[in-house]
Amino acid sequence: MTSQIITLAGRNTVHDALTSGHIIQSILLSMAVLKDPKIKAIESLAGKHGVRLEKVRPEQIDRLSESGKAQGVIAYLELPEAPTLADILKTKAKPFLLLLNTLDYEQNLGAVLRSAWAAGIDAVIVGNSGVHEITPVVAKVSQGAAAYVPLISMSLFQALTKIKEQAIPVIGVEVGLGTDYAKQKLTGPVVLVFGGEAAGLSEPLKKYCDLFVHIPMVKEAASLNVSVAVALVCFEKTRQERA
Repeated sequence: MTSQIITLAGRNTVHDALTSGHIIQSILLSMAVLKDPKIKAIESLAGKHGVRLEKVRPEQIDRLSESGKAQGVIAYLELPEAPTLADILKTKAKPFLLLLNTLDYEQNLGAVLRSAWAAGIDAVIVGNSGVHEITPVVAKVSQGAAAYVPLISMSLFQALTKIKEQAIPVIGVEVGLGTDYAKQKLTGPVVLVFGGEAAGLSEPLKKYCDLFVHIPMVKEAASLNVSVAVALVCFEKTRQERA
């Protein structure tokens, strides 16, 4: 299978990728920023790891960076092969997993991966329908997270069956159901299940949930964007873990 290459942009993102052990195929540096200390550090690390480095005109970086936040540096990273759910359940003592029902927008999956990375999620599992792969848009919006958070595409029912066999609590996040998410114990191994953009959790998925939580909102607001909801609940878990 051909390796998938994603584009990373930004000084901190590229610097961190060079120290992460991931395979960087090449790096482009703008000639306008070569004196910057972070750029010098990137250049040094690239030389240390044998990464091909090319110095180019600033406009070339601007043209390749759709986000406009390249800060004079772009790297091409080889996306590692994602582990299987069985691998994660076997190797993680306290799995923290995120399951998402059908997603329609690549931007949302990218934003979810970004939050998942920051919150320490072990894997994001998505159904086989809808957006379920690392596309260029997903990679760009994730701002590097696509290289660090495993994205597993599989039947959510099969995934939940395997998860239930391990007695890991499964918490459904659904408008109007269960308790306030901030009042529910979220520490330890846990699986969070979210609906997609168009609809909440389906009735079959609800049957796999041990309990439900919701995000309190004013009555006029029907729901939150799924990536925002994911961020709120996941960071509540990290807050509880720190406490």
